[in-house]
Amino acid sequence: MTELALNMKRINFKDATANFGQVFEDVLLRGEPVQIMKDTGNAILASEEVWRGMTETLSLLSIPGLRESIHSCMHENIADTATELDW
Repeated sequence: MTELALNMKRINFKDATANFGQVFEDVLLRGEPVQIMKDTGNAILASEEVWRGMTETLSLLSIPGLRESIHSCMHENIADTATELDW
């Protein structure tokens, strides 16, 4: 489980329904999703910005080899990188 999931604000469905306007504003202002829990299942309320970021990340990570390329670059010493473009 990710750190975000462990620290995510949780609210029960009844309270979310009764205070939806405030819950909605909190999601927008804090920029963090909220888990809405109900006996029949849970849902996540996230801002459009967060949603777009998640879908873009998933899209990029679905490109073969990109994940590995990013991971290997994270361990590269910045002093060893090119300072000019070779176009």
